[in-house]
Amino acid sequence: MFRILSVQSKEEQERLAAECGALYHPRCPAYALYLGERFSGLCQFMIGAGRGEIVTLDAIPGFAGDADGDAEQYLAALCRTALSFLEQIGLSRALYTGGEKSRRLMLLSGFSDREGAWSTDLKALFSHCSAELWETK
Repeated sequence: MFRILSVQSKEEQERLAAECGALYHPRCPAYALYLGERFSGLCQFMIGAGRGEIVTLDAIPGFAGDADGDAEQYLAALCRTALSFLEQIGLSRALYTGGEKSRRLMLLSGFSDREGAWSTDLKALFSHCSAELWETK
Protein backbone atom coordinates (compact mmCIF):
# COMPACT_ATOMS: atom_id res chain seq x y z
CA MET A 1 0.00 0.00 0.00
CA PHE A 2 1.18 3.49 -0.74
CA ARG A 3 0.26 6.83 0.81
CA ILE A 4 0.78 10.41 -0.26
CA LEU A 5 0.82 12.92 2.57
CA SER A 6 1.36 16.66 2.78
CA VAL A 7 4.64 17.54 4.46
CA GLN A 8 3.80 19.27 7.73
CA SER A 9 7.00 21.13 8.62
CA LYS A 10 9.85 22.82 6.81
CA GLU A 11 12.36 20.82 8.86
CA GLU A 12 10.75 17.59 7.66
CA GLN A 13 10.65 18.87 4.07
CA GLU A 14 14.34 19.77 4.17
CA ARG A 15 15.22 16.32 5.56
CA LEU A 16 13.10 14.52 2.95
CA ALA A 17 14.59 16.57 0.11
CA ALA A 18 18.06 15.60 1.31
CA GLU A 19 17.05 11.92 1.38
CA CYS A 20 16.08 12.23 -2.29
CA GLY A 21 19.18 14.21 -3.23
CA ALA A 22 16.88 17.10 -4.23
CA LEU A 23 17.34 20.80 -3.65
CA TYR A 24 15.20 22.00 -0.74
CA HIS A 25 12.78 24.80 -1.67
CA PRO A 26 11.65 26.42 1.60
CA ARG A 27 8.92 28.52 -0.03
CA CYS A 28 7.26 25.51 -1.64
CA PRO A 29 4.58 23.23 -0.22
CA ALA A 30 5.37 19.54 -0.63
CA TYR A 31 3.87 16.07 -0.73
CA ALA A 32 5.69 12.93 0.36
CA LEU A 33 5.26 9.41 -1.02
CA TYR A 34 5.36 6.43 1.34
CA LEU A 35 5.42 2.84 0.17
CA GLY A 36 4.36 0.88 3.20
CA GLU A 37 6.00 2.78 6.06
CA ARG A 38 9.08 3.74 4.05
CA PHE A 39 9.53 7.27 2.69
CA SER A 40 10.08 6.91 -1.06
CA GLY A 41 9.68 10.26 -2.85
CA LEU A 42 9.03 13.99 -2.66
CA CYS A 43 7.24 16.55 -4.83
CA GLN A 44 7.77 20.25 -4.11
CA PHE A 45 5.67 22.81 -5.97
CA MET A 46 5.06 26.54 -6.24
CA ILE A 47 1.79 28.41 -6.37
CA GLY A 48 1.78 31.44 -8.65
CA ALA A 49 -0.67 33.81 -10.25
CA GLY A 50 -2.86 31.57 -12.41
CA ARG A 51 -0.41 28.69 -12.59
CA GLY A 52 1.59 26.27 -10.55
CA GLU A 53 5.03 24.78 -10.98
CA ILE A 54 6.33 21.37 -10.03
CA VAL A 55 9.92 22.17 -9.03
CA THR A 56 11.04 18.76 -7.76
CA LEU A 57 9.75 15.25 -8.31
CA ASP A 58 12.30 12.85 -6.90
CA ALA A 59 12.57 9.39 -5.38
CA ILE A 60 15.06 8.17 -2.83
CA PRO A 61 18.12 6.51 -4.37
CA GLY A 62 17.43 2.94 -5.41
CA PHE A 63 13.63 3.25 -5.30
CA ALA A 64 12.25 0.88 -7.94
CA GLY A 65 8.64 0.50 -6.83
CA ASP A 66 7.11 -2.87 -6.03
CA ALA A 67 4.92 -5.58 -7.54
CA ASP A 68 2.03 -3.07 -7.85
CA GLY A 69 3.93 -0.44 -9.82
CA ASP A 70 7.31 0.84 -10.86
CA ALA A 71 9.00 3.97 -9.53
CA GLU A 72 7.71 6.16 -12.36
CA GLN A 73 4.11 5.09 -11.75
CA TYR A 74 4.41 5.97 -8.07
CA LEU A 75 6.10 9.30 -8.83
CA ALA A 76 3.34 10.11 -11.34
CA ALA A 77 0.73 9.50 -8.62
CA LEU A 78 2.71 11.80 -6.32
CA CYS A 79 2.89 14.51 -8.99
CA ARG A 80 -0.81 14.20 -9.84
CA THR A 81 -1.64 14.73 -6.18
CA ALA A 82 0.15 18.09 -6.28
CA LEU A 83 -1.49 18.94 -9.62
CA SER A 84 -4.90 18.08 -8.21
CA PHE A 85 -4.31 20.41 -5.28
CA LEU A 86 -3.32 23.20 -7.69
CA GLU A 87 -6.49 22.64 -9.70
CA GLN A 88 -8.66 22.56 -6.57
CA ILE A 89 -7.40 25.98 -5.48
CA GLY A 90 -8.38 27.41 -8.86
CA LEU A 91 -5.20 27.40 -10.92
CA SER A 92 -5.62 26.60 -14.59
CA ARG A 93 -2.09 25.67 -15.71
CA ALA A 94 0.98 23.97 -14.35
CA LEU A 95 4.53 23.63 -15.57
CA TYR A 96 7.25 21.16 -14.72
CA THR A 97 10.46 23.10 -14.09
CA GLY A 98 12.47 20.51 -12.16
CA GLY A 99 15.37 18.36 -13.26
CA GLU A 100 15.19 16.25 -16.38
CA LYS A 101 12.82 13.30 -16.16
CA SER A 102 11.83 10.59 -18.60
CA ARG A 103 9.19 11.28 -21.20
CA ARG A 104 7.17 8.39 -19.76
CA LEU A 105 7.12 9.95 -16.27
CA MET A 106 6.06 13.33 -17.64
CA LEU A 107 3.25 11.81 -19.71
CA LEU A 108 2.07 9.60 -16.84
CA SER A 109 1.99 12.72 -14.65
CA GLY A 110 -0.29 14.50 -17.10
CA PHE A 111 2.13 16.86 -18.83
CA SER A 112 2.48 17.55 -22.55
CA ASP A 113 5.65 18.70 -24.26
CA ARG A 114 4.89 22.13 -25.69
CA GLU A 115 7.82 23.64 -27.55
CA GLY A 116 10.37 22.00 -25.28
CA ALA A 117 8.55 22.76 -21.99
CA TRP A 118 6.39 20.37 -20.00
CA SER A 119 3.00 21.89 -19.15
CA THR A 120 -0.59 20.86 -18.48
CA ASP A 121 -4.03 22.38 -18.56
CA LEU A 122 -5.30 21.48 -15.10
CA LYS A 123 -8.97 21.93 -15.96
CA ALA A 124 -8.66 19.49 -18.88
CA LEU A 125 -6.50 17.06 -16.90
CA PHE A 126 -9.10 16.75 -14.16
CA SER A 127 -12.26 17.34 -16.21
CA HIS A 128 -13.30 13.72 -15.68
CA CYS A 129 -13.33 14.40 -11.91
CA SER A 130 -16.36 16.66 -11.93
CA ALA A 131 -17.53 17.91 -8.55
CA GLU A 132 -21.03 16.93 -9.64
CA LEU A 133 -20.00 13.28 -9.28
CA TRP A 134 -19.42 13.80 -5.58
CA GLU A 135 -22.49 15.84 -4.75
CA THR A 136 -25.29 14.08 -2.94
CA LYS A 137 -28.85 14.68 -4.00
